Amino acid sequence: MTANSRNQRLPSIGLISNANSRRNQSKPGRVDSIVANHPRIHHRTTHSEDDIPAVLKEFSRLGVDILAINGGDGTTARVFASLLEDNHFTDQPGIILLPGGTTNMNAGDVGLQGSLTGCVQRMANWALKGEGAVELQKRPIIRVEGASDGKVAYGMFFGAGTIISGIEYCTEKIHTRGIRDELAPGVVMLRTIWGIARKEPYFSDPTAMDITLDHQDTLKGRPVVQLLITSLQRLFLGLRPYWGQEQGALHSTWIEKPAKKVLRAFPALIRGKENRHVTPENGYFSHNTDRVHLSMDGIFTLDGEMHPASREYGPLSISNGGTLEFLRIGRS
Repeated sequence: MTANSRNQRLPSIGLISNANSRRNQSKPGRVDSIVANHPRIHHRTTHSEDDIPAVLKEFSRLGVDILAINGGDGTTARVFASLLEDNHFTDQPGIILLPGGTTNMNAGDVGLQGSLTGCVQRMANWALKGEGAVELQKRPIIRVEGASDGKVAYGMFFGAGTIISGIEYCTEKIHTRGIRDELAPGVVMLRTIWGIARKEPYFSDPTAMDITLDHQDTLKGRPVVQLLITSLQRLFLGLRPYWGQEQGALHSTWIEKPAKKVLRAFPALIRGKENRHVTPENGYFSHNTDRVHLSMDGIFTLDGEMHPASREYGPLSISNGGTLEFLRIGRS
């Protein structure tokens, strides 16, 4: 199905719902109540990631040309992996991301925004009546291989260093207070920056990393406090903390110890605006790349899922694993 044809004819949608995602657990059955008798939507519920390949294979047999994902960022990552590794479809389907998870950062960039039921209803109306303008956006999907658990993983946001501390803090201190969606990582970001500025070990202790960008010389033993690599054009709350000038598909940004002028750099940093504070001399780096080789000991995250990395096992290879097309349906 081409980009033009997505707007010109009514689609066949395959909808995957993760039964274990937060919003689906809070009100089970509400999505199915909207789409149960819909003539253009095939709805399947998964209970583990092992269910996903069989569902995609079935959708391919049914002639699905749009794949809607109702789950969190971790669910989308596992669907991406099966799409790009297993080649279920002759032509990759367009993707609709629904806000069915806890943070929904991927959906915030290329998916539908609003309440889950409102987004599902909007999708159902578009599929049946063509209501709502459709915006098409393409994004590279990150492929990571070399994790010490032997798994090849896909996603849209890679994080290492004290980003892992931030995720733990969010789970233990923020979600338990009922703060969720994009506000939760926003609160964590402020706490993390304050911790780096105050040199609190939990937020500011570095991880030694060897970093190779594309085919450049390796940056050895860098004292990295935080590192992110993403294909998203905006993160939670519209943040865009990357300012590289290269043509690569992936945004790579990291902070090294001792980061200087942290509080003064922060406003420009989160907007991707290099200035006299946001400089390599002060510990702030940003590049656009197609491949990163990364040697480190510790944990990294890919779309919220945790994976181990070990220098003994070998470097991580982080690259563009393929491009998918996403649909955003406007309110009619």
